[in-house]
Amino acid sequence: WASLGNILSRANRTRGYGDYYHYHRLASGQLDAVIESDVNILDIAALCLIVQEAGGRFTDLSGDPIGLQSTTVLASAPALHGTLLEALNWEAC
Repeated sequence: WASLGNILSRANRTRGYGDYYHYHRLASGQLDAVIESDVNILDIAALCLIVQEAGGRFTDLSGDPIGLQSTTVLASAPALHGTLLEALNWEAC
C-alpha cells in the first residue's frame, strides 16, 4: 500500500467512478490509468477487452495477464504501464 500511496501523491487527480466508467474514460484517452483491488473476473472481463482493443494495457498489479483468478487490475496507456508496475512493485524487488 505504501507503493500505491507514493503513486497517488504524484497524481494530478484521483477519482472514483462506477464500476465501468473509468475504464471507458481510459479507453477514450481521458484517463491515464486505473488501479483496482478486490475485483472479480465477471466484473472486468469485458472491460479488459475494451481497454486492450483501444490500445491500452490491462494486467493484474504484478503485471501478469488477467485470468479467472485475477483479483487486482492495472490498466493504463502503454507508455505508462511499465513505470506504474515498477512503482507498485518496487518493494518486492
